[in-house]
Amino acid sequence: MSKEAVAIGDVLSVVLKRLGLDHRVRVARIAQDWGRLVGSKIAQHCRPVAVRGRTLVVNVDSSVWLSELSQFFKEKMLEQIHGEPGGKSIKDIRFRIGEI
Repeated sequence: MSKEAVAIGDVLSVVLKRLGLDHRVRVARIAQDWGRLVGSKIAQHCRPVAVRGRTLVVNVDSSVWLSELSQFFKEKMLEQIHGEPGGKSIKDIRFRIGEI
């Protein structure tokens, strides 16, 4: 019986998906690099909190920032996320007022 080496990342990816935790890992990766992805000024006012389907849910600290992000920064944020490993699975961002 021959045993072939398999990359640990491939194994973890399958296990996380089977356990339904792949969304949480995606959010954690995005959250870890959030300041770099969106810039420190924007990161002070918002934080990714969940993935629902293919939508990243981002809490924002005020209605003013929610409006600004939705109208002027959403597309750029998606571009930055798409450049990250696994980021292309995110197709939309939903902003909501919440704790950051």
